[in-house]
Amino acid sequence: MTASRLPSLPLLLAATLLLAAGAATAAEQAPNDAERCAAITNNPDLAIQHCSRAIDSGKFSGESLSRLHFSRAVEYSAKGMHERAIADLDASIKLDPKYADAYSSRGNAWSTRGDSDRAIADFDMALKLSPKDRFVLGSRAFEWTVRGDYARAIADHDTVLQMDPKSAVNVFGRGRAHFYNGDNARAVADLEQAMKLEPNPYTAIWLYLARKRGGTDAENALDNETREGRSAWPGQIIVLYLGRTDTNSVMAAATDREAKIQREQRCEANFYVAHWQLLRGNRDQAVTMLKEAQTSCPKDFMEYEGAVAELRRLGK
Repeated sequence: MTASRLPSLPLLLAATLLLAAGAATAAEQAPNDAERCAAITNNPDLAIQHCSRAIDSGKFSGESLSRLHFSRAVEYSAKGMHERAIADLDASIKLDPKYADAYSSRGNAWSTRGDSDRAIADFDMALKLSPKDRFVLGSRAFEWTVRGDYARAIADHDTVLQMDPKSAVNVFGRGRAHFYNGDNARAVADLEQAMKLEPNPYTAIWLYLARKRGGTDAENALDNETREGRSAWPGQIIVLYLGRTDTNSVMAAATDREAKIQREQRCEANFYVAHWQLLRGNRDQAVTMLKEAQTSCPKDFMEYEGAVAELRRLGK
């Protein structure tokens, strides 16, 4: 997973919820599979086996069965099997219509499939049940941004920041929303704050882009803010922005023996090189690369969010 993926629901949440609700029933009827379903980490296949046996045993009902479906959904999501995850979350919600975390998890699954409407509907329901869930507010802000409703995205980030002013993720997200909305001064202010809270090469890249779009000389600041860590991805993007390499070298660096990582790095390369092209007035080349990013980026990546927003701004 690269740093540009947005935060996801912790896998340990399923374990906590299952043990808290229905533990007595599990202890009496089928403890081993139910407990292992919730407790196993970093081995989705094994966890799914135990979850399935517990579900199929017929010994669970109501909330405890809802939690088993939720746990299995988490494991399916970890494997990228989002349709199966959604089916389990449907079952979980049917068994317990007031289960806020099942709605938020299903919203995340819809998000990975690029279905913002369904994602927002589930996040809305989750927030009705749990209004102060900062993770869900941030997730909904991402979907508002994809849809181009930057005011609502900013409002959701503001709500989180009222509860936790030091949430770097939400300051960063709000900064990107301001950037897409053409408010470069506020974008720079938020991105500078995000860099202070949690220095990150991706935040540094976005701060550079906001400064450049606002007409500020940004190379020296980018150089100072990223002196360490340029040897690893996305360091090649930073080196390009500093004028020390070329686009061909960046695209060549976006490779990996693991297909998933290579796909993610190619997504990022297309997006950030497109912005390099825009800064030089090469609109046609930029649009081509942005469309490639929109098509190839995982739907829960900020580069997908950004490609959609930038193409919208360019009228493409």
